[in-house]
Amino acid sequence: MKFWLKYMGTNFPLAGATVLVTRPKEQAIALTEMLLEKGAEIVLVPMIEIVPVISETPDEKVILDQDMIIFVSRNAVTHFKKRVMHKLSSGTKLVAIGSATARCMEEKGLRVDITGAAPAGSESLLEFPEMLAVAGLKIMIVRGETGRELLADTLKMRGAEIQYLEVYKRCLPSYEAEEITRAQTADIIIVTSVTGLENLYELISDNIFKHKLLIVVSERIKKVAINLGFQHIAVTNDVSDTAIFDCVVENRTR
Repeated sequence: MKFWLKYMGTNFPLAGATVLVTRPKEQAIALTEMLLEKGAEIVLVPMIEIVPVISETPDEKVILDQDMIIFVSRNAVTHFKKRVMHKLSSGTKLVAIGSATARCMEEKGLRVDITGAAPAGSESLLEFPEMLAVAGLKIMIVRGETGRELLADTLKMRGAEIQYLEVYKRCLPSYEAEEITRAQTADIIIVTSVTGLENLYELISDNIFKHKLLIVVSERIKKVAINLGFQHIAVTNDVSDTAIFDCVVENRTR
């Protein structure tokens, strides 16, 4: 597996920086290209492998009967579309947790009725007026295994009937010692999920990492990072590739 890339130019804001990208490979392409163009050396060592969940898909009638379907990530959209081939009811509101998920829904041919505000997450989405008046509604949450419970628990408290459709799971990939050694050379680490951060900590228990610049996409991940002992943490404005890239450049050039 080729796991690192280097841009040979000079006089770029990220020249001389080695950036560890921990996103799944298929989701890291655009970000990696942006970083390379500005002179960074990239070490791509995904801390999460997304694999489909092998389970029975709910009956078509059950899905059509939902008042609302909430997609909590791009992976949720992708794996939902692989399993659910029929059209959804026009009376069902389709909800994206944030703008990246909304774009994925549109790319997969799903309409988007509600998009959560930045920063994307359960907390922001739950503030929407449509999420306040849910008493008696049937709501399906499409997610991965062992996801957060905040969204479902809050909607239940507000009177909604909640059903999960878990369509993928997150696994820790296996790596050769050479790849781990290469990852340890990074000056900057990009992590986009709590699971990815925890896997990184488990796989590479190196105290040197804790003194390096860690770029995360939410305050929730930052809190976990602080508890794990990371000392230099920057939080992006949102989860987009552009926001992550801007955060890397801003904190690299300080």
